[in-house]
Amino acid sequence: MSSKEKAVISDALEMEGIAEALKKATGVIPYTFLNDYMFRVILQKHKNVLRSIVCACLKLETEEVQDIIVQNPIELGEAIDDKTFILDINVLLNNNTIINLEMQVLDLKDWPERSLSYLARSYDNVAKGDEYINVKPVYHIGFLNYTLFPESPEFFSKYRMMNIKNHHVYTTKFNLYVVDLTQTKLATQEDVDTGLVYWTQVFKAKTWEELRQMAERNQELQEATEALYVYNQDEIVKQQCRARQDYYNHERGMQKRMEEKDAAILKSIKIMTEKLHISEAEACKQIGISLEDYQKLK
Repeated sequence: MSSKEKAVISDALEMEGIAEALKKATGVIPYTFLNDYMFRVILQKHKNVLRSIVCACLKLETEEVQDIIVQNPIELGEAIDDKTFILDINVLLNNNTIINLEMQVLDLKDWPERSLSYLARSYDNVAKGDEYINVKPVYHIGFLNYTLFPESPEFFSKYRMMNIKNHHVYTTKFNLYVVDLTQTKLATQEDVDTGLVYWTQVFKAKTWEELRQMAERNQELQEATEALYVYNQDEIVKQQCRARQDYYNHERGMQKRMEEKDAAILKSIKIMTEKLHISEAEACKQIGISLEDYQKLK
């Protein structure tokens, strides 16, 4: 038996052991796909999973993907922090299309600006001396665990530059997609048929029991589920996931304090205008904020 054949058998036995262990796993998943480090690790290490997610978003058949390469891989165990950690996964598809994928669970109120910034950087991909017509198409795909525009909720939103009068598309090479993980109830039949709905359900799964049920649908979902189980046993990966979780908690605490402060300001101005019979502008002046900032809080 050759060394290659032995390696194949060893890998098969290892995967069989993982599958059996996963069947016995119960309770809450410590770190799910909503942890952006875990999301990044699995998509970087498991090409079948990455390909399936990209196909679901771009409505591609599996055989249409000849090659898919992560262009900004991370080193497992390398120290990260919120300032240096690269959130997006930059992918080159078939050597002719650039895709950024990103998991975002916190609403930092800057997604339109940040996603456009990422997209613009990727669009600047013309090689020196080459013609602009040869620019590679780019996609930024954000998986958000919140609703970006509450007044206009949508499960899978697609944005392009277009004429605001006649809606003529300026270019098909500059694409911004948003998948709202909280709005699966608004998914279309097409979202179901492409498998995008099933991927979002896997991302959101909180328990091993729930995840196993979803994984039964196809091989890629099963691979992703087994990978999640494996990396939840890996101390190096768990350490970095924990660091990201600490960051989330810190940011949520900051957001809560800011919301409480804003609510107190609104309440104070309301009381002043009602009891002192003064204008909102005068009330703002007395408590030391501009009328413009006050209008934003409202």
